[in-house]
Formats: sequence, C-alpha cells, structure tokens
Amino acid sequence: MSDEPVEVVAMGKKSRRPDHIPALKAIKKIKRSPFIVADIEAALHDDVHVPCAVGFLVVKPGEDLASKSEYYIETYFSEDNDFSISDFKKRSERMMLDFIERLAAVVSDEKEIRTVYFHNFSRYDGIIVTRAFTSQIGKYSFQTVMRKHKMYELKVYRGNEKKKLLFRIRDSYLLLPAALNNLAQDLCPKLGSKGTIPYEKLRLEYLPEIGQQLLAYLKQDIRLLGGVMLKAQEIYWNLYKIDIVDTITLSSLALSIFRMHYYDPKSWPIHIPTRNQERFIRRGYYGGHADVYKPYG
Repeated sequence: MSDEPVEVVAMGKKSRRPDHIPALKAIKKIKRSPFIVADIEAALHDDVHVPCAVGFLVVKPGEDLASKSEYYIETYFSEDNDFSISDFKKRSERMMLDFIERLAAVVSDEKEIRTVYFHNFSRYDGIIVTRAFTSQIGKYSFQTVMRKHKMYELKVYRGNEKKKLLFRIRDSYLLLPAALNNLAQDLCPKLGSKGTIPYEKLRLEYLPEIGQQLLAYLKQDIRLLGGVMLKAQEIYWNLYKIDIVDTITLSSLALSIFRMHYYDPKSWPIHIPTRNQERFIRRGYYGGHADVYKPYG
C-alpha cells in the first residue's frame, strides 16, 4: 500500500451548509429580560419523594431582592388542603396544579417573562414538574430537550397546538454549576445563607409540625436563586451585552461570547468537516491517555 497522503473529497452535490463556524453579530437587545425562579421541597412517603411545598418569585432586572418583602414570594403547601383532601398524594397533586396554573397566569400577564429557573431542574425538580404536566395533557402540552438522560429544557404550551409558548423551564445549574449556597456567598452575600431544615423530619407525619419552618427555608432558597441569577445576568450583560436568559448552558454561553466578541472567521476560521472528512479524521483517533506531565523533584 502506498504511503502517499490521500486527499479526501466530499462526493455528490455541494452542501449548502457553511464550511466553517460563522461569527455572531451583536444582539440588538436593548435590555435584559425578567424571569422567574422557583423551588420544590419533597417529603418521603412510602419510600417515595412526594412534593409537599413549592414556590416562585418574579425577578426583574435592577431590583434589589434584599429590600423586597418575602411576601413577593408565592408559596404553596400540600397540607393547606388537608381538610378537603384526605390523601397526601392527591393533596400534593392539587398543590402542583395550583402552582402550574399560577405560573401560566403570571406569564400571560407579564408578556416579557418566558423563562422559569429551578436549580437542579435537569435531574430532580424536572421529574416532579413533568409528572404534574402529564396529568394536564389537553389543557397544556409540553416539549422536552433531553441529552444524556438530563432534561435541559421543558417548553410549556397552551392546549395541544405547539404554537403559543407559555413559558420554558430551565436548569440554572447548567448555567452556574455550583451549590446554591456557594453561589450566593460569592454573588449576593447580603441575602444571607441558605439555612437548614431537619430532613429527617421531612415525612408526612411531621409536616404539620415543621410547615412554617419548611416554607421559610423554601422562600430563602428562592430568594437566593433569584439574587444569584440576577447578579450573573448583570455581569454578563455589562461585559458582553449578552443576556443569560437567551442561553441554556454555560458552554453555549461561552461559545456565544467567543463568536460574538473574539472570533475572527476570516483569519482563523474554525472549519466544519464534511461527513467523509470527519470519518477520515476519526480513523486517526486512538484510545489511551494523552496527558502532559511535568516531572519535578
């Protein structure tokens, strides 16, 4: 076999797709978008985590959440329905439906709000919220963005037609991958710390006893998430004129910043290989470590 290099040529019609990644033009957005932050607490019942408290807060750019009263945070508690609904799981379902209905009402009134954030939605909260929506198919429809068993986004529509987007739920952890308390201490320390809750008492029999403590803990989590997202939004907007509400993950945010402010496609284009070229290149990939060690001693 000849050792001469082989030129790889894409066969067939010339592709209409670009052969390199294009740069991004500066977004003509003149202001940051408001958003909603939310959180869920669950209790252990029959060895299953069942939501028992949920709440949300509308966050608008420029607000000082430290001066905002806690009454701006709307909360729902499963045991508020204990007189009318005897079964705990049904009380929980009723609570989640009330929460969904209220979210739909808020975003219908606030036309600029379309994004709701949960911290760790892609793994934990997303399962609970999606389960609540499945019981309302017909009244609402939804579409998920999944990758590697993680839910990146849940789009919620009114009715069966996926034309009118009500709101989309995303995971703030995918934008700011750190514990909420650590983020709050770095970005909005004046809002205080996360607080604690006796998780061993997060069972059905203890809920009436710790209800007020649980709601206070929930409100503080929501306030901290609002402060963290608000500060992060402000930082990226001031530095790059990019609104984090327009991106889903930290990697997509970084790529947008690079393509908009630093990428030079004329001098240093990042090429997109054709399928044939990609297959040829991948034949040169081999397993094993490719680390660089700098020994000393």
